[in-house]
Amino acid sequence: MTSRTLAGAALAIALALSACGEAQDPQLRKETLRFTEQQTDNFGFLDNAPRTKIGEEGPESLSNGDQITFSSDLLDAGSKDVGGLDISCAVTRPGGFDTSQQQCTGTATLSDGTLTLARGGRVFGGASATGAILGGSGAYAGASGEFTESEERDGRTPYTFRIWLPED
Repeated sequence: MTSRTLAGAALAIALALSACGEAQDPQLRKETLRFTEQQTDNFGFLDNAPRTKIGEEGPESLSNGDQITFSSDLLDAGSKDVGGLDISCAVTRPGGFDTSQQQCTGTATLSDGTLTLARGGRVFGGASATGAILGGSGAYAGASGEFTESEERDGRTPYTFRIWLPED
């Protein structure tokens, strides 16, 4: 290509880009919600082959394709029930309950809307972990962000939701 051709191509690209206009950065506001998850007896387990023994604490081992579902209550700082979690997990790497890996999706339902959640890896290992907020409805429409589960104490797990919401 000649320098004249290159200059013409560069000018055409510059004109095309300027015609697109500038994209404005979306205006987001951050909201942080804190809850404590209180376990319930709402627990389901679908045992994919090879089958496992169910002990007092649940399945002794998990195999690829096993599914675990559960729901729990969300409590505010005053221990008032303000919503719930509904979670479904599929085992993706076999192992013991604390060492296997899962892919989990769920919904946090609150009085003013819902948050759609996802988390993968060693979900039932007992340590603190972070997952993604994929979306929401109601007051949380257009939400993104992350949530953190802290280590469980006395059947309760602290949750922090760091949510980015579009400005009106």
